[in-house]
Amino acid sequence: MNSLDNTIADSKNGLLKDSLPDDWPATLGAAAAAYGIGMLSLLVLPFLIGATMSSLGLSGSQAGWLGSAELLSVTLGSFIVAPWIGRLPRRTLAMSGAALAIAANLVSMTSLSYELLMLCRAIAGLGCGLALAAGNATVACSKNPEKMAAHMSIFFVVIMVALMMIFARVGDMYGYQGSYGALAATIAVVSLLLLGLPQHPSAAVHAEAAAGTNNKQLFSLAGIVMMLAMFCFQMRDTMSWAFVERIGAGVGYSSAEVGNLLSLQAVLGLLGPVIATLMGSRFGLKMPVIIGILGSGLVTVMVLLSTDSVALYTATVSLISISYFYSLAYLTSLAAELDKDGRIVAASGGLLIAGSAVAPVLSGYILDAGGYVLMGWVAAGVVGLTLLCALIALGTLNSRTLNNSALNNSAFNKMD
Repeated sequence: MNSLDNTIADSKNGLLKDSLPDDWPATLGAAAAAYGIGMLSLLVLPFLIGATMSSLGLSGSQAGWLGSAELLSVTLGSFIVAPWIGRLPRRTLAMSGAALAIAANLVSMTSLSYELLMLCRAIAGLGCGLALAAGNATVACSKNPEKMAAHMSIFFVVIMVALMMIFARVGDMYGYQGSYGALAATIAVVSLLLLGLPQHPSAAVHAEAAAGTNNKQLFSLAGIVMMLAMFCFQMRDTMSWAFVERIGAGVGYSSAEVGNLLSLQAVLGLLGPVIATLMGSRFGLKMPVIIGILGSGLVTVMVLLSTDSVALYTATVSLISISYFYSLAYLTSLAAELDKDGRIVAASGGLLIAGSAVAPVLSGYILDAGGYVLMGWVAAGVVGLTLLCALIALGTLNSRTLNNSALNNSAFNKMD
C-alpha cells in the first residue's frame, strides 16, 4: 500500500513539475514580447477603432485603415528581421521595438492630421513586429517548445481579459488620446518582463541547429506552408470573430448580453492553453495539431451557421477562445520545431497578424455575396487548407522529432 501511495505521490509531483515552466524569466519575457507587445494592437483593435471614430469623427473605413496600417506593419516588422533572427540579440531587439512603439503611441496622442496619425500607427506596428519576432523565436530555443508555447498562451489569455476591461473604459472616458496613452503605458509595464528574455540561443541549441535535420530555411517548402497555415488559421478565426456581435444581435441578444458572453468566453479561454500545458508533448505533435485545427475550425463554422439558434450560438461562442488558444500553442510549437534558429516561428507570428488584417475585408465581401451560410462554407474550405499545410509541415519533420518529447516524458516519469 505504501508503495502504491508513493507511486501516486511521485506521479502527481512529476505532473506538477512537468506543467510548470522550465525557465520562468525566459517564458515570461517571450510571452511579453510576442503577446504583451507584438499582438497588443490586435487585442484592443475594436476599442481603438471605436475611440478614433467617436473622438476624431472618422468614418468606419478611415478608422479601419488606421488599424490595417498598424497590423500590416507588425507583419512587416516580423518579416524584416526573421531571416537573421538566429544571430540578432533578441532582448535588445524586443526592447528597441517596445521603445519605438511607446514613442509612436505617445506622438499619436497629440493633435495630428489623419495622414500623420496613420504614419505613427504604422511606426508603432513596426516596433511591435520586432518584439513579436524576438518573442516567438525564443520558443524555438527552449528545451520543450510545446510547453513554452502553452504557457505563453496562458499569458495571452490573462492579458486579453485584463485589457478588454481596461480599454473599454479608457476609450469611453478619454477618447483616442486615452486609448493610445494606455497602449504606451501597457507596453512600458510589460517591457519589464523583457529583462528575462535571452539575448541569444544557448551553445547547445546552436549545435543542435547546425547538426539537426529539422533546421529549415525561411522560404523552404516547410517554411512557406507553415506561414500559410498560420495565415489561414488566423484568417478563419477572424472571419467569425469580426461578425460575432452581429450574429448575436440576429439571434436576439442585446449588445450588452453579447459583451457579457464574450467576456465569459475570454475567461473560459484559459482552459485551452491549460489543457495544452498538461498534455505537453505526451502524445507527440501530429495528433494535437490535427485536433486543434479541426476543433477550432468546427467552432468557427458552427458560429457562422448559428444565425437561427440561440443555443448553438451561445455554446459555440463559449468555445472560441478555448479552441483558439489550444490550437495556437501547438501551431507555434510546430513552427518552432521546424527551425531551431527561430526564423520560421518569428515570421509565422507576423502572418497571424496579416490574417487578421485581411479577414474582415474578405468576409465582408463574402457576406454581401451569400450571407453567413456562404461564409461558413468558405471557412470550412480554409480549415481544410490549414490542415493540408500543417500536414505538409509535419511531414518534413523526422519521426524522431515528432516522438522525441513523448519519449522524454516517459523517461522522466520512470526516473521519478
